[in-house]
Amino acid sequence: MIEQRKEILAIILLCAVTFAAYINTLPNTFIFDDNHMIVKNNYIKNTQYIPLFFKGEITSEPIAKGMYRPILMLSFMFNYLTGGLKPYGYHLINILIHFLNAVLLYLLLKFLLIELKFALRLAITLIFCLHPINTEAVAYISSRSDLLCSFFILSGFYAYILSQVKGGSLKIRGEGLGGDSPLRRKRGQFLYLLSLCLYPLGLLTKESGLVFLGLIFAYELFYTQDILRNLKRVLLRLLPFLLLTFGYLFLQKAIFGNVFGLFGKVRPSAFPLRPLSANILTQAAVSFFHLYLFFFPFNLCIDHNFPIITTLATPLGLISLILIFVLITTCLFLRSRTIPIVGFSCLWYFICLSPKFYARLNLVAAEHQAYLAYFSLYFIFGFLLAKWRIKKIYLRQLFFFILGLFFLLTVLRNLQWRNKYILWKSTLKVNPDSGIAKAELWVDLYNQGLFVEAETFLKDSAKTASSKHTRIISLLNLAIYYALRDEPEKGLEILEQKKNYLLRAYPFGYYKNLGFIKMRMGEIEEAGDAWVRALRFSPNNARIEAMLGVLYLEHFSDFKKAKEYFNESIKHNPNSVIAHLGLARALENEDLKEAIRQYQEVIRISPRHPLGYFYLGLIYAQKLLSSEAEWYFKKATEVSPNFAPAYYNLCIFYLSLPEPDFERAQEYFDKARELGYKIDSEIKDMLQKREISLEKDYYISGHIGE
Repeated sequence: MIEQRKEILAIILLCAVTFAAYINTLPNTFIFDDNHMIVKNNYIKNTQYIPLFFKGEITSEPIAKGMYRPILMLSFMFNYLTGGLKPYGYHLINILIHFLNAVLLYLLLKFLLIELKFALRLAITLIFCLHPINTEAVAYISSRSDLLCSFFILSGFYAYILSQVKGGSLKIRGEGLGGDSPLRRKRGQFLYLLSLCLYPLGLLTKESGLVFLGLIFAYELFYTQDILRNLKRVLLRLLPFLLLTFGYLFLQKAIFGNVFGLFGKVRPSAFPLRPLSANILTQAAVSFFHLYLFFFPFNLCIDHNFPIITTLATPLGLISLILIFVLITTCLFLRSRTIPIVGFSCLWYFICLSPKFYARLNLVAAEHQAYLAYFSLYFIFGFLLAKWRIKKIYLRQLFFFILGLFFLLTVLRNLQWRNKYILWKSTLKVNPDSGIAKAELWVDLYNQGLFVEAETFLKDSAKTASSKHTRIISLLNLAIYYALRDEPEKGLEILEQKKNYLLRAYPFGYYKNLGFIKMRMGEIEEAGDAWVRALRFSPNNARIEAMLGVLYLEHFSDFKKAKEYFNESIKHNPNSVIAHLGLARALENEDLKEAIRQYQEVIRISPRHPLGYFYLGLIYAQKLLSSEAEWYFKKATEVSPNFAPAYYNLCIFYLSLPEPDFERAQEYFDKARELGYKIDSEIKDMLQKREISLEKDYYISGHIGE
């Protein structure tokens, strides 16, 4: 009874400490990937889109990442339906999951290290709760993918190892574990089935859930007595998990046409991915960099300045790769002679990091990616503390010092996630050459109306950044900045001055930006030529194809060519709103039914985008003479309250009724004018005189890019 009370008090303490450390994340805003995963993700805002989560559609931006994470999306939907876009609800869920993972660590320490005393077990778990290396996983809302996937893996793993506890089959505690009673067998079967259910939940949360199979295999390898004699039994235990893994991979193939870039066609990237060999060498070194960050968590940031290692001639990559190989082979060959928890922990660490060796991520050393791998270090700490004899007074003093330090560092690190400006500024302090931080920071300055600061920042970055990639992106962004500020000539001058340099380093970016600048200058043909050249360097780029379609539709009136580009864009990105809009516009005069279907597809993809409703309103108002026009125009104003063309067309609609409604027409006329829309003087006269003389079509259609 006393032991049970101690366990309950321990869990309460873990909860209190975790929430105390992270309570200051609640006011933090949405940052970085949160924008396309949550803020602009219309799929999480209506339960009717739940089936789409299981079809691989996770974002309405859309950003085609080839990710399949329906459980993660359901968790974001829960947040949205219960609290909208108030960030504190999302942060609360992240903190809760981190606390649950702490409980699982506590239980795993208790099970794997029976000799570890209660106080030490609790102390290790408290350090996990407060360790500042976990702040990115907890404070960054989109990192819920790692938190939640880790929760399913840990709980599934715990259920799996508990299911194997029966008389003499394991050597976890160095002693027999009692008889094999019917009740124990039923309990074991239930836990085994529970583990089988939790594994798919991890896979459907994040692709790295695949490491679960490696973890239970490593567990069997180190903890099953006489594994060769029991090999058949072990393989039968692992077989259902193996079948689930193959089923998941087939699902990936069915949805995306490939399995993580293998066994099918993959859309080429504008920026070529680094070779797999370079990624393996880089991640080998990053594996040890994560250890450095764990033991010295004082310069944490979202984008560490870690070099890409491209050749075996680089000692950092080669030595790291050799060391990993030596560690793993030593653990395997000396399996029967080593203490199980040590060898198992070593494999745990590298198994959990293994997805990064294949996935060529932009952030090669992101802190949240090692969240689950770090559990191995807590297992080893538990083993060492159980074996070493340290005077309690020194151990207690050290513990409270570390706990206090980590609490302070975590609270301060949480403040760096308060908003994107603070985050990127703090990132630049640690890594002054962070290309992502610089790109994000100038956009934030621009959106705040701090134009001088944004310009100065880009100029400085283009000159002083030590990374070639960062200098290139800063130059291109500076050119775009001038185009957005109605000074496209300055932007063009930058591109012309650095033409040879940019064409050698990033030809796609050069021609893409050149096309945009030419558009802003009104040189439509030159813009089209630039975008056609851009496609040579990034074939199947849906965004460029859609913009070329818009050019041929709205400026050249070449409907055939426009449809070709729109269809290609949809082929390469079925969620391209611009392509569906353009194709619908091009089809209105030849296939009205298909045009309506395309507009409805726009609404399905992006229900908060006003143009799908707006153009359907035009069709019903101009061609079908239907009262549904009113509903669609009003819906456009509902999803976008500042969309002036919809208000203006509502005014025309009410004037076009058999019995004109001048009051409503005047109301919407005034709203359109208030929003700065250019008013037709004839409509103004009709409203003033209360006389209707609609001798032409006064409806306006606007442009696809509005």
